[in-house]
Amino acid sequence: MSDSLNKPMPVLCPVCQKEYPIIQIKHPITGEDRWVICACQCDIDKLDREKQEQENYLKKKRIQHALRLSSSLEDIRAMTFENLKMRNGYQSSVDEVKDAVLHFDERGKQGLFLFGETGNGKSHITAAGANALIERGYSVVFMTEKDLLNRFNSTKNFNNKESFFEIMDACVTADLLVWDDFMSSQKLSLEEKDWIFQIINGRERGNRPIWATSNLTPQEFESDEIVYKLDDKGRTWWRIIGNMNCIYNRATNYRKARAMAKVLGISIDEYERKQADGSQ
Repeated sequence: MSDSLNKPMPVLCPVCQKEYPIIQIKHPITGEDRWVICACQCDIDKLDREKQEQENYLKKKRIQHALRLSSSLEDIRAMTFENLKMRNGYQSSVDEVKDAVLHFDERGKQGLFLFGETGNGKSHITAAGANALIERGYSVVFMTEKDLLNRFNSTKNFNNKESFFEIMDACVTADLLVWDDFMSSQKLSLEEKDWIFQIINGRERGNRPIWATSNLTPQEFESDEIVYKLDDKGRTWWRIIGNMNCIYNRATNYRKARAMAKVLGISIDEYERKQADGSQ
């Protein structure tokens, strides 16, 4: 700020060689008009770039941290929409996941629940959507239920490298949690039920979605046994379902089809056509 009422001499920016902007303002205390030499646009752009670089660095660290805690990382990262072979029964699941990717921010805590026969592509479809979000800069944790509960239980060991808080924090604060094989545990301890509730409650409060896959049949999905598996009132289950779009994936077991086709010496498509013809 100049002490003179006279406009100061122009000053050139050493970077772009343009004159620094000079404006007149009122002194906040004396009320006098003063001339001020402002920052050049070069300086402003540099600060903006540095700020953006810092934000990108922190976001990248958050993404890498979340991925490090994910199950079967190499397999998951290889699953995309491009290498997903479309099969009968997939379309509604694929459409739902693609919509969830496209409108991720607007959907908030609204997640999705894909259920159906084992080995029918649910994990690939959700992983493809998760990878699309990672490419857009979102942090994603992909966990199978068995691995999640085993890792929580392992934190009780003194020499365990992961802490309970580290795992719980990642599951609650990641932009997206993909929960594979949800409700697959035959029996849950009270402690494990509490961990599941903490994750579900924490993500709901943080307005963050869960994408879950499950091998439940339509009959099991509607059964009281599933409703009361997580607590005796059914509150956890209804909280989950209330925050998810539930889609029944009607595709058949691809792993079975691949194995049987190999045994019979025919293509997978041919085997599935024979199965479809036989069921009619």
